[in-house]
Amino acid sequence: MDPYTVDFAFSLTPDEPLLPGETFHRLLAELRAEHRLAPVRFLGAEMGLITGYDDLDAAFRNDAEFPAGPTYANSIEPCQGFTFESCDGPEHHVLRDLSTRGLRARPVARYAAEHLPAIAHRVIDAFADRPTADLVANFTAVFPFLVFGHRMGLPGSERDHAARYYRWAFDILGYPGDNATGLAAAAALTDYVEPVLAERRGCPADDLLSSMSTAVKAGRRLNDEEILSHVRALFSAGAATSHHGLGNTIYALLRDPESVARLRAEPDLIPHAVDEMLRWEPPIGILPRLVSQDVELAGEVVRAGSMVLMGIASANRDERIYPNPDRFDPDRFNPGRFEPGRRAGRLLTFGFGSHYCPGSHLAKAQIVAGVTALLERFPKLSLTDPDIAQPVGTVMRGPRVLPVALH
Repeated sequence: MDPYTVDFAFSLTPDEPLLPGETFHRLLAELRAEHRLAPVRFLGAEMGLITGYDDLDAAFRNDAEFPAGPTYANSIEPCQGFTFESCDGPEHHVLRDLSTRGLRARPVARYAAEHLPAIAHRVIDAFADRPTADLVANFTAVFPFLVFGHRMGLPGSERDHAARYYRWAFDILGYPGDNATGLAAAAALTDYVEPVLAERRGCPADDLLSSMSTAVKAGRRLNDEEILSHVRALFSAGAATSHHGLGNTIYALLRDPESVARLRAEPDLIPHAVDEMLRWEPPIGILPRLVSQDVELAGEVVRAGSMVLMGIASANRDERIYPNPDRFDPDRFNPGRFEPGRRAGRLLTFGFGSHYCPGSHLAKAQIVAGVTALLERFPKLSLTDPDIAQPVGTVMRGPRVLPVALH
């Protein structure tokens, strides 16, 4: 069989929409039905796409043969700097611990309760009186970036700050590709953060910069350049993932008025609905990994030096794990609704193993807070053009526009 063509482009820059909505998932279903390791073309080269849940779970657990570090080191590291993303083993664990303590479940839960609803409602205030709005331009491209700036400890809480953060984040993620723009964005973000970091060195506060500047592990501390590298990495990848995740959630819900009605009546269900959205339309659809040594995968031998694609979006709709996987079911991850004997698949949207996304708690908290605020403010919120609102992309995946009627 000729390899399927999956033409790569980040969803922020392609000239044409890329595999919108269910088009992407139908293609993945066809591949999954025929192959555990599907031959595809990606970045102009042939490689294997891991299509099933169990195979992907095993690959994520296998850091020795599917290390994440080389992929980041060979791609974005020249722009954002050396971080825990770019390495594996003990060095990865030390850098990850020192740089992400403020993103752990407990501090994020405290931060979310104290700050996220107020930030979400302040963003909504700017467009609440209009009859219609684009919730990408007015909400998902603003709220997550203000949150990341605020959690990082950066000054500024207005829309122009969000626009600046958005531009820096996606320009950095455009490297490699538009290298000059990416490097310029990284330099601008660095210039913006450096004086704040110097202040936090002398007077720590309750924010990520302070956490990184004061953290100690086995006598090891992060120096300024290491902190700045991790700021560039966490800011770009974290805020961008939350941006797409929030957009995908809004799209998933508003195309299903029955689910919206349920969540209005049972707001405690919103976190479970967010988990289901992260399965149904993940903000990261595919992740490339470099194989470090010859390995048997899905019944085939994959040679050292080969690239494989971690098919998150495909595994998330594996029929063997998720019954009726194409259906958005807000009860799927509701422990009060589990059916006896049913296997509840752990979400692979944020990966697994040592490179599990450290920003997952904040990402989910932002999506929950954002959806909750929108449902509170707009009882008649509805999509006006579901087709144009469909998520697009393969690696980073989300809607470009979300046209809605607010009242």
